[in-house]
Amino acid sequence: MRVDISKHLMSVEKPAQYLGNEINSFHKDLETIKARMCLFFPDIYEVGMSNLGIRLLYTIMNKVDNFYLERGFAPMEDLETLMRQNDIPMFSLETKTDLKDFDAIGFSLSYEMCYPNVLNALSLSKIPLHADERGEEFPLIMAGGTCMMNPTPMEKFLDFFVIGDGEETMTKLAETLVRLAGKTKDEKLNAIKDFDGVYIPKFHKGIKRIKRAILKDLDNSVSYSEQLVPYIQVVHDRASVEIQRGCTRGCRFCQAGYVYRPVRERSLEKNIELIDSMLFNTGYSEISLSSLSSSDYTAITPLIDGLQKKYENKNLAISLPSLRMNTHSVDVAVNISGGKRPSFTFAPEAGSQKMRDVINKGVTEEEILETAEAAVKAGWDNLKFYFMIGLPFETDEDIMAIYELVRTVTYKCRTIRRRVNITASISNFVPKPHTPYQWEEQMSIEEAQRKQNMLREAFKGMKGATLRMHAPKKSYLEGFLSRGDEKTGALIEKAFEIGAKLDDYKDNFLIWKEAMEELNIVDEDYIGKRDLDAHLPWDIVDVGVDKEFFIRELENSEKQALTVDCREQCSGCGMKKYVKECGSLTLDKK
Repeated sequence: MRVDISKHLMSVEKPAQYLGNEINSFHKDLETIKARMCLFFPDIYEVGMSNLGIRLLYTIMNKVDNFYLERGFAPMEDLETLMRQNDIPMFSLETKTDLKDFDAIGFSLSYEMCYPNVLNALSLSKIPLHADERGEEFPLIMAGGTCMMNPTPMEKFLDFFVIGDGEETMTKLAETLVRLAGKTKDEKLNAIKDFDGVYIPKFHKGIKRIKRAILKDLDNSVSYSEQLVPYIQVVHDRASVEIQRGCTRGCRFCQAGYVYRPVRERSLEKNIELIDSMLFNTGYSEISLSSLSSSDYTAITPLIDGLQKKYENKNLAISLPSLRMNTHSVDVAVNISGGKRPSFTFAPEAGSQKMRDVINKGVTEEEILETAEAAVKAGWDNLKFYFMIGLPFETDEDIMAIYELVRTVTYKCRTIRRRVNITASISNFVPKPHTPYQWEEQMSIEEAQRKQNMLREAFKGMKGATLRMHAPKKSYLEGFLSRGDEKTGALIEKAFEIGAKLDDYKDNFLIWKEAMEELNIVDEDYIGKRDLDAHLPWDIVDVGVDKEFFIRELENSEKQALTVDCREQCSGCGMKKYVKECGSLTLDKK
């Protein structure tokens, strides 16, 4: 069924987000198509279109013969109101097809607070929420993304999951849907049940651990240079290339650093080739060199130098989303800035040296001060510092050390130039699955508010510094969902029934609390400390890192003992049992 929304477009905000005819979008002859899938990002368009995973999968899966991958995004409230008033189902962008008419729907989940938006999309198309209630007349429904490293909270709603790197497994999925067009859903599930990273609860739960899919060679992966170009401004409106995948630093709070091991670097030649093609195909004049730690890329200097030389008369802007705290990073930033100095971002994560050692950040106060002073001397007036509170083994003295560090940085930098401003952004730590802190207690809302008040009082009247803090309630809910179990699925459904959705844009905290009370859910079961030998809901997923390694890292954390960077020495995390070349996939060791 084709949905007609044309008469409503002039009544909603940013109507271009619902058109689906962007540069490099695919529009195929449906008579030649044997299988169709909608890749749905359960957030609004301007957020979803900034997601590199969406752009990548859309490009490479549409290269599969006789297969058509379309896109869907959560409607903003004004359009959803009109959709419900006029009985308009949730639809794909390209052909405006009702979601229930696809062979499969794939949700991309990178943030737990988007879980109710999944149910909202299904509800709009009158698709039963529970997998066991959907017959052959409904599509297969799956999900992938970082959140699915713990698939348990969403199990009751989804037929299957793809866990880990998606390029190879999702392409094989597309080929299988084409080959088995017209077959039953069970026949299709049986055909994919042994693919790397595929978790089918009704086949695998309690029987088999699922090894995440790992793309071992970035150089030989399918090109995604024909990236979509939106007609409206999105959060990250630029071309983006992933220059490497994974991170060797081993920060103990960072889930991505563990679940995307090992580090795999794309060759300098392949990166330049991909960037050249991407700029040609998109017309963008800005490229983001994306990764978890871009300045660690072995060939970062020749890559930047090569791009600047090649595009010196074309005003190419280069952005690096992640830089280490050292003066080399300042040199790199100067090199790519082209004279512009908007802001320089630091992520010391903790104020005291003790806490930076606890989390294995591997940076000293001297390095932080040197980097900040170098940035100001190079022309930056706005410095942003990111910190966390609520970390394991933290004391009130460690909280106040954030203020002391910012005060020292502010004094030293404003001595160089009086107009310098320091912004300290404070987030609330949320323990994540597949990290050394997966067993640790999460800070309560009351404790978060107390610690935030300490900082507010300390920063009061301080010149040249701005304090920004994340809402404790949202962090609390994120913790509930990220380490959730089957009962969390019931919570998500109940909160949605009461009215929770688009949680990033409105305060639904009371709705979630009402749902918890109705289901008799106890806080301590989800944000409390867990025994090291306890069965964890996410144990079904094998990310490649051994639980014994996480326990050793937790012990090292308590001892304030640093673990060496993987590039320098193997710490025996367990990845070599799946990728024997682990540690040798960087350019300096290939």
